[in-house]
Amino acid sequence: MGLRKILPAAYASAAVAAAWLSPAMAAPGGNGLRVPSIAAQGDVGYFTYKSKLAASNDTGLRYTYGFQIFGGDDRALGAAMRSSLLSATFALNENKISEKTQTFIFNYRLGYVYAGVAFGTTQMAFTKAGSDAMDAYGNTLGGNVGALVPFGRGNSVQTDLLILKPSGIKDSQQRTVSLGLKLESDTFLTFALSRRYVDLMLGFKYIQHTATVNGEGGAEKLTIPAVGLRLGANL
Repeated sequence: MGLRKILPAAYASAAVAAAWLSPAMAAPGGNGLRVPSIAAQGDVGYFTYKSKLAASNDTGLRYTYGFQIFGGDDRALGAAMRSSLLSATFALNENKISEKTQTFIFNYRLGYVYAGVAFGTTQMAFTKAGSDAMDAYGNTLGGNVGALVPFGRGNSVQTDLLILKPSGIKDSQQRTVSLGLKLESDTFLTFALSRRYVDLMLGFKYIQHTATVNGEGGAEKLTIPAVGLRLGANL
């Protein structure tokens, strides 16, 4: 499953949401969108991890949290921080992978669609047969595009694609490592639980990148159904 399959799914989700479009709870987001000036959110997802590096598959929990700030006319200007954590122990061979990312995003929304730039840091550790085999870290730079469409009273559907290219990747033990282009596609339904920006989030994520150490490894793929909560406020 690559970018060619991710984008059509994202466009289809936005099209379905547009068909359901109806006035939302009054809020200064424009186009019927309910957008607070600041929000904090977190979600937990149950991942299925298919790893060439670990030569196995695994399941477990991935945690994501962050905040968003909106401003300008119709709150079309956005800034956000996202952090994620996961740890996978592959039962077949007892290999282990842990990942940490932190990404800062600045974007502009025009109507229901938005685009922007993203940058941050990434870390990935790999333990093979009980021994430290990889401890990679570096920076990331890329872009962010998506669509946010309201439906019902205060609800919305959002599709989001984050593309990050790692750079300056190093290993703590000077091993030859590489981390390839990362694609992270999210689709979330957000349901307003109250007029005070308390929202329930239900969604699905797909993540793909590559990782090698000393020439071994390859594609890393994760599929993640997730549930989360967002708390917002107007300043």
